[in-house]
Amino acid sequence: MRLSVAPLLFLLLTAPVMAGIPLDRIAAVVDEDVILESEVKQRIADVENQFQTRHQTLPDPADLRNQVLEQLILQNLQRGQAQKAGVRIDDNTLNASMTDIARQNGLTLDEFRQRLETEHPGSYNQVREQVRTEMIISRYRNRRLQERIRITDQDIDSFLASPQGAEALATEYRLAHILVSVPEAATPAQLDKARKRAEEALVALRGGQSLEQVAARYSTGDDALKGGDLGWRKEAQLPAVFADQIRGLKTGEYAGPIQTPAGFHILALLDRRGAEQMVIHQRQVRHILVKPSEVLSSEDAQQKAADLRSKLEQHPEDFPTLARTNSDDPGSARNGGDLGWVSPGEMVPSFEEMMKKTPINGISPVFESQFGWHILQVLGERDQDMTREYRRNLARQALYNRKFDEELELWQREIRADAYVEIKPVEAP
Repeated sequence: MRLSVAPLLFLLLTAPVMAGIPLDRIAAVVDEDVILESEVKQRIADVENQFQTRHQTLPDPADLRNQVLEQLILQNLQRGQAQKAGVRIDDNTLNASMTDIARQNGLTLDEFRQRLETEHPGSYNQVREQVRTEMIISRYRNRRLQERIRITDQDIDSFLASPQGAEALATEYRLAHILVSVPEAATPAQLDKARKRAEEALVALRGGQSLEQVAARYSTGDDALKGGDLGWRKEAQLPAVFADQIRGLKTGEYAGPIQTPAGFHILALLDRRGAEQMVIHQRQVRHILVKPSEVLSSEDAQQKAADLRSKLEQHPEDFPTLARTNSDDPGSARNGGDLGWVSPGEMVPSFEEMMKKTPINGISPVFESQFGWHILQVLGERDQDMTREYRRNLARQALYNRKFDEELELWQREIRADAYVEIKPVEAP
C-alpha cells in the first residue's frame, strides 16, 4: 500500500504526435530488435518541441540525432531486459499514473484524453503506451540498481557520525551535469580525447553558450537533452569527488573537468537552499481495500465497498471486524485495517488526498486508487518529531543516491557494451 507512483513528466499536451509517418527504414539494429527511422523522427520532434516550449536554442541537428538515437538504444535494451525479467505494469497502476499526469495539467483523465484526441486523433493510446514503457523501464532499472547497491546499518551510523552526515540537513544544491564518457578500460589516448572534449565544453559554457546547447552537443549522460539538470541534491547525496568541487562554487559557476570511472564531468551550480523541517504532521488511519480480480470486476468491487460503507454508517465500531474479514490488503487486514501513523508522501496521491479531506473519527466515501476501491477512517492526528527516523532515512537515501548515478552510468555502459548494436547510415535528404 505504501508505494507511491512517481510522476512521469512529459510535455504531452504540446508535443506533436507524428501519426502516419511511414516505417520506411531501419535506423539501428539492437540485439534482436530494431529502431525505426520513424521512432527517431518522432523523438526528435518531441525534443524540438520541448526546446521551443522553453524558448531555448536547438542544438545542431546531427548532435540532436546522435543523442536521441543513443537514448533510444538504451531504452530499447532496458525495455528488452525488463520484458525478459517479467516486469509488467497492470492497467490499474497505469491508469493511476495517467490520472496523475492529467492532474498535473489541471485536467481530469477524461478531459486529458479528449484534449489529446481532439488535437491528434489516436494519440491517447500512443501516449498511454509510452507511459507504460517508461514505468516498466523505471521499475526494472530501480530493481537492478537496488541489487547492486547495498547499504547497511553500520554504513548509516558511520555516515551520521561523519562531517558529511552533520551537513546533510543543511544545504541542498541544484546542479547541472555534463558527462563525456569513456569506454571501460579506456586507453591513454581515449582518456586524453575525452578530457579535451570536456575542456571544450567548459570553454563553451564560460564563453556564454547555454547549458542546453552544450549538454546536447557534448554530454553522453541520460539528462543531456534536459540541459544536464540533476535537480536538487544534498552534498551528502553526491559522489565525494563532486561534493569536494561544489563547496566553493557560487551560483552560476562551473567545476571540472572531474574524472571518474565513467568519464569526465562538468558541474554547474544553478541554485542552493536550506534543509527541511523534521516535525511532521501525521494522521492515524485504518482502511478497507476491495481489489478487482479475474472473478470480481471493478464495478462489482466498487459495489462491495459501497455495501461495506453502508454497514459502517450504521455501526462504525465494526470497522476492525469488517476489515479483517473483507479487506484485500493482507498487511493491514489482520490488524483491523490499521495503517498506523501515516506521514505525508507515504501513500499514493488519491489515498493521501482523501485522508486529508476526512475529519477525525470520520469515515470516507468509497474512492479508487491504483490498488482498487477503499474506505478509510481517520482516528487521530499529531505533529511528530521524526528527527531520529528522518536522519536515518535521510542517511540511507543519501548513501543510495550517492551510489545511484555512478552505478547507473556503469550499468548502462555494461549493457550497451554487451549488446549488438548496428547504427545504419543516415540517408541523404
